Amino acid sequence: MEGMSIQDFLEASRTPMHEIEPNLYLGSLDAAENEKLLKSSGIKYVVQALERPSTYRFDNLTYYYVQIDDLARENMMQHLPGALNFIHSNLQRGDKVLVHCAAGVSRSATIVIAYIMAKYNIPFEEAYAIVRSKRGCVFPNDGFRRQLRSAGPEELRKFL
Repeated sequence: MEGMSIQDFLEASRTPMHEIEPNLYLGSLDAAENEKLLKSSGIKYVVQALERPSTYRFDNLTYYYVQIDDLARENMMQHLPGALNFIHSNLQRGDKVLVHCAAGVSRSATIVIAYIMAKYNIPFEEAYAIVRSKRGCVFPNDGFRRQLRSAGPEELRKFL
């Protein structure tokens, strides 16, 4: 939350999802469980980054599940090849993708930051700033931040 007041953080986290770039959305479980919101936004593909899959699954959507807890010791890198490829291939077709976790703050934000790093070949700090400028409450845990910094954009580009 560096550089952001608690009030601003809470306000940003109350919004279920934000469009990070055209057709790529980052959000919370509240967004993923709101069929009306998903339909009105035109979302067709969903990346779930949760310890256990959400019980809300809508027939008209295609899901990619990343089983991960929001702990610094978790290995996010093992999930990025599949998740980034799923996001990229669907965006390339012009479809809309929501990436979510419980709060839309750490796990899903890490995946979206990794995607931005890979797509634009930019370092973690720059991608983090881009994503945070769209959804002000993003704050990946220390372990996830370390993993993305260590991998760098060149490594992540291989997954697109």
